[in-house]
Amino acid sequence: MKLFKTGLLVASTIFVAACSDSSSVSGPETPEPPPAVPTTFTLQAVHASSNAPSVNINVNGTQAYADVDYKESPIPAALEAGTYSIAVDAILPDGSVLADVITASDVAFAAQNIYTVFAIGNVGDEGDTALQAKVVARSVSVVPSDTVRVSALHAAAGAPPVNIYVTAPDTDLSTVDPINGETPVAFGDDALGPLEIAEGAWQIRITAAEVLGEPVVFDTGTLTLEGGSDPIIAAVDNTTAGSASPVSALVVTRQGAAEVLDTNTTAEARVTHTVPDVGIPNDATSGAVDVYANGAKVDALDSLLYTETRGPLGLPAGDYAFQVAPAGTMNFVINPDGDEIALAAGSYYDLIAIGSVAGMDLDLFDGTDDRRRLATAAKVRIIHGSASAGPVDIYVGPIGTTSIEGLEPFMGLVNIPLGADTGYIQVDAGQYQVLVTPTGTDTVAISAGIEVGATGLYTIVARDPVAPSMEFGVLSLDDDPTPTP
Repeated sequence: MKLFKTGLLVASTIFVAACSDSSSVSGPETPEPPPAVPTTFTLQAVHASSNAPSVNINVNGTQAYADVDYKESPIPAALEAGTYSIAVDAILPDGSVLADVITASDVAFAAQNIYTVFAIGNVGDEGDTALQAKVVARSVSVVPSDTVRVSALHAAAGAPPVNIYVTAPDTDLSTVDPINGETPVAFGDDALGPLEIAEGAWQIRITAAEVLGEPVVFDTGTLTLEGGSDPIIAAVDNTTAGSASPVSALVVTRQGAAEVLDTNTTAEARVTHTVPDVGIPNDATSGAVDVYANGAKVDALDSLLYTETRGPLGLPAGDYAFQVAPAGTMNFVINPDGDEIALAAGSYYDLIAIGSVAGMDLDLFDGTDDRRRLATAAKVRIIHGSASAGPVDIYVGPIGTTSIEGLEPFMGLVNIPLGADTGYIQVDAGQYQVLVTPTGTDTVAISAGIEVGATGLYTIVARDPVAPSMEFGVLSLDDDPTPTP
């Protein structure tokens, strides 16, 4: 055994010498340096001002995010830790900007944190509800896969102080305390939390601060929160349809933002009749129609007259087959096959009977409305509901304009077919002349002088003449634009 050990030692020495260009044996390997400590932070922005237009967000004078609309949160950015100044520019109807409507100067941002900057408050307000930036900081540390790390923020300028409850579904609120304790949460207060809870099914309810537990002004119903996440749940001003709640919830994660509506939210539908030649002629109910939904007559829409609008009607979200028949019959002249359209909770719909019997082009226009009012602009929408006018071009000029000479089609609106919808277009408050011509001609078929104001919503529907008149006209839905001679 001794000879074996000696031989092994000699052999090893020869092997090392043969493999090295040095007469000495190499020392131990140099250990790898420790991983570098991160020096960056994550910046996230959220537009949470309900009456403000889309905005651009600047960091140290350079645009970081462009055209961010209400309830939107663009992809977060990684920046070196340090001191930064943030400014928000409001985008006006003509595309220009009103600079620095919100500023936050010389803010220190530390490494290994996520900073979510909420733009909150109302345009035009002063004091507590004025436009402002609210920063919520979170650690970038990994959240365990079975845990949710929740923060809560009152960002609804139009809502009073509240209590916030995060409970198992259907928990009696009289048996639990709100997460804010005995002190109600007011708009602009620092965020609550973070609160670590188990992943799974939860229910978030908000009550008015005057009475603990009741009345509930917002209820998510059962809400599934995924483990490994750290959402900020922000109460924002509710601009959706179908709910009496003053707020909706914006769930802000590291990936963006998603809105959660009150569990009782419905869809809303407004119905307008613009078919000139349907119904019983030479009668007090001339042109009257009945509207059916999923085979049942809608009592609130009984004997709807030509040019009449009714609603909005609250309807549970779901699929609907809307059909239209002359009053007192089930002779469906619109949608006889019962094709369905989907109505979503929180959405506002215009349903407009368009076309003509003579033209065999009867149809039901359905379009969603954007009900959010802006402090910086009027929102005008034009729907082509005149069956006999054919495709049209639309012009907008100074008040009193009588011809299209020198005008270009407004926003490129040419060859607009029956049933087309311009969508809401932002314009400055003021007086305008709206001129409609058959496509490719300079013949003005419809001329309407209107005055619109900031915060206004205006839906204008071009219609056929109302007998015995031979003049085309318009129907004004939403706010009535002030007629101007």
